Amino acid sequence: MSNFRLHSPDAVLIHIPKTGGTSIRKGVWAGRYDPPAFGEMPAAWQPLFKFAFVRHPFSRFVSAYKMFTDGTHNEPDWSMPHDARPLTVAAFIDIVLDDEIIFDERRQRFEEKIRHHTIPQTHPFNCLGLADFVGRYENLEQDFASIAARVGVPAQLPHMHRTEHGHWSHYLSQRERDRLWMFYREDFEQLGYSG
Repeated sequence: MSNFRLHSPDAVLIHIPKTGGTSIRKGVWAGRYDPPAFGEMPAAWQPLFKFAFVRHPFSRFVSAYKMFTDGTHNEPDWSMPHDARPLTVAAFIDIVLDDEIIFDERRQRFEEKIRHHTIPQTHPFNCLGLADFVGRYENLEQDFASIAARVGVPAQLPHMHRTEHGHWSHYLSQRERDRLWMFYREDFEQLGYSG
């Protein structure tokens, strides 16, 4: 998504969509952050403790799909415009894989927002390689407790912007998994997840 300079205490959240970042910046930091830096890490932020969370690529994809089609538990209107529904998983994958659709700060159209939320976690735009600590969504509470202890914030993490869905295997056919595995190949390989 983008990088956020957090204040009181100072740190940088490398916010990869659908990995718990909204709960961190809007919940724990309660809005004490600067506007995002898209696809870069400003030099003044470099000395600060920088952290990110990653997630199994298929689980993250399904979470984004459900968010865009059904909304979230606390923001049901966050989903696609009603005239754009229904959007099948296959059609959603077509949008995700379309390299002609932009995903950066210029995004306006719904398809561009989908791309923004689904580009690979290891894509250079996300700046993941600059993180001092990379936690896993699958261990969110434990890993965030380590961050909280290091920077001095409460370890209690609210669950905001949550989507309701089952395991990714219930949503993806083998063909869809194959298509997504190719797209997220570096995520699987570099982050140590299995398909």
